Formats: sequence, structure tokens, C-alpha cells
Amino acid sequence: MKALAIIINIFFPGIGTLIVGKIGEGVAQFILVIIGMILCATVIFSFIGIPLVLAMWVWSIVSAATSRPKNQNFRD
Repeated sequence: MKALAIIINIFFPGIGTLIVGKIGEGVAQFILVIIGMILCATVIFSFIGIPLVLAMWVWSIVSAATSRPKNQNFRD
């Protein structure tokens, strides 16, 4: 499931994070990518939009890659 989420996040940042069960992070990533793309459409604010989209893209891939299964119990 992790590999599928990483591949999906490459093309649609945030969606793969939703798939692995990180709902809050996935929604935040997806919304921030949309905001970044809107900022990229305006030439004046593209200096904010481009780094925002790249940061969300990297965050979404790392978030999906470091997710842990929900049913796995960790004992200290």
C-alpha cells in the first residue's frame, strides 16, 4: 500500500497520504498544492507558489513513505 501511495503522491500530492490513513496531513498537502498552483498562475506571486508546490510535493512523498500500518502495535 505504501508503494502505491508514493506513486500517487508523485502525480497528485496529498492523495497518496490520504490513502495511507493520514487524513489531516493529506488534506493540508492537497489544499496547499492547490494554493501554490494558483499562486504560480500569477507571475507576481510565482516566487511563493513554486517553492510551496515543491515543498508540498516532497512532504507528501516523505509522509507516505514513512507511514506505519494502523494495526501494528509498537511496545516500548
